[in-house]
Amino acid sequence: CPPVRFPAACSPCSGMTAVAHPRREAAISLLADLVGFPSVSLRPNGPIVTHIESYLKAQRVTCWRDPHPDGERFNMLARIGPEMAGGVLLSGHLDVVPAGDGGWGADPFTLHRRNGRLFGRGAVDMKGFLAMALAMVPDFMAQADRLSEPLYLAFTFDEEIGCFGAERMPAFLKSCSATPRLAVIGEPTGMKPINGHKGGMELMTRIKGVAGHASRPSNGVNAVHAAARLISFIEELAAEYAANPVPGSPFDPPCSTLSVGTVSGGSARNIIAGECRLDWEIRALPGDDPLHIHSRVTDFIDKDLLPAMKAADERCTISTEMLSNVPPLGPKPDCAATELVSRLWTNEAPTVVSFGTDGPFFQQAGMDVIVIGPGGMAQMHQVDEYITEQAVDEGLTFLERLLSEMTGSAGDEAGR
Repeated sequence: CPPVRFPAACSPCSGMTAVAHPRREAAISLLADLVGFPSVSLRPNGPIVTHIESYLKAQRVTCWRDPHPDGERFNMLARIGPEMAGGVLLSGHLDVVPAGDGGWGADPFTLHRRNGRLFGRGAVDMKGFLAMALAMVPDFMAQADRLSEPLYLAFTFDEEIGCFGAERMPAFLKSCSATPRLAVIGEPTGMKPINGHKGGMELMTRIKGVAGHASRPSNGVNAVHAAARLISFIEELAAEYAANPVPGSPFDPPCSTLSVGTVSGGSARNIIAGECRLDWEIRALPGDDPLHIHSRVTDFIDKDLLPAMKAADERCTISTEMLSNVPPLGPKPDCAATELVSRLWTNEAPTVVSFGTDGPFFQQAGMDVIVIGPGGMAQMHQVDEYITEQAVDEGLTFLERLLSEMTGSAGDEAGR
């Protein structure tokens, strides 16, 4: 059956009533389980993966694991429906940011329900979406033989610190003979569609000078002074891009950006600083090459800054480590993923954001990508992070409509 559009009034908050979605309590129970795993980035995530895997296998869902070389962190993929080309992929990351040392009203790794809100680290970013997808698995499995194409669930690790799990997904999908045609990244966007974002290159530069007594500056090479020159160059480069915004760009700001986040170096006021470290970043617009921007900084280091330091003392060194490189997500307004969201949820035009997601790596794997999910961005990475019960209902309703779309029964749903 051809897909049928749901009522045009559908929007992130329209059509919702006070009546709870039938799968709400199941989703909340699953969310409590997921929040209970302190799956902070860079830590082993085997326990949460095993828990999800056991849940899915109990319902006869086909699952695969993709282990990081350390054997302690895993991506996971699951398939429901026919073994064939194409498909829809729902993706979310398993890791969360640290909960911090205090300020929470209760244990951040125990889900607390209060006044229509569900509190816990990862409740909105983004275990809430994962719990909703898992809660809908019984419904998808009950109609698996009617699905026009497979439904995939993808769970990634270490999104919060560089999308390291998603970087492995194109090869992982290929090894599983999985070729989804579109991906829905369930980040908390308030159920507003996003189809583009800037890239994010995270870098660390270490400058080694020569320490000495500050009373004799000529007897050493001050690494902090060298860092100041490098910071000034990065600032000048950032100003150059800001002065040349891309005409008509939907991004704010409409240019690639550079920023120095932290600086640390030296050991005492009266000692020439022997070492200094900079943590900095590049956020490139789609269409700008972050490696080219990076090369402009390294050219300054290699051709100007370091030679000046070595002229004073050959022992000086400068090294830059690329900690992560998340590419931009290029907007494609007329893609299949955008059209799907328009049919199922809202006619609102997709927007773009400056933060990153796992999406570009699924785009690299040949999929059309849309970022849309329940819950508010304002609650991400906060003390007392929460998702509302209404947002849970919205996410479940979206997935229920997806099931109707994939089984050809959207016309029945639209007529209700």
